[in-house]
Amino acid sequence: MTREERNEAQSLAFACEILTTENLVLRAPNKDDVSDIAVLANNRKISSMLESMPYPYFDKDAEAFIETVSKTEAGEVVFAITHADNGQFMGICGVHLVNRRFDLPHMGYWLGEEFWGKGYATEAARALVDLFFKAGTEEMLLMSVLKDNTASRRVIEKCGGNFWKQEKHISSTMNKEQVVDHFRITRESWMGAVAA
Repeated sequence: MTREERNEAQSLAFACEILTTENLVLRAPNKDDVSDIAVLANNRKISSMLESMPYPYFDKDAEAFIETVSKTEAGEVVFAITHADNGQFMGICGVHLVNRRFDLPHMGYWLGEEFWGKGYATEAARALVDLFFKAGTEEMLLMSVLKDNTASRRVIEKCGGNFWKQEKHISSTMNKEQVVDHFRITRESWMGAVAA
């Protein structure tokens, strides 16, 4: 099976519109989220931890993001993270099979600062990792984090991520060199994290 065929098969398996957890509903982002995305993403503490989020962040950036993710290729899935009780928009998460890093599918996320430290990032990340391994045939998923982002490192470890390697790159947002740690999650390490 070619990579393209594998991506198409996995994207069909990923074709779920909503994921629910105890506290969250993960659903497709839409134009009604533009102002919420712009308000939460216009935060230097968030953009400084991500490789490509612009700062300052405006409505036009959120509109461009919504436009882009509404046309995602097979093998790309992006969710808005919302609160199960009131539907409040909290952030974004996604898995990318086509735009691979180191020839591996990868996952990323961000949450608005007011939602930090409450377990929501871990809950959303674990839901996506679970979907990735249950719905697909891939054996490994990549998650990356800036070296000094200890909160995201803990999220990755709770998903079964094991440190793989480190690299330096120039951040387009911060315009400076940053150190990025890459973690790999295998089907086996995910099952160990579920059992823990």
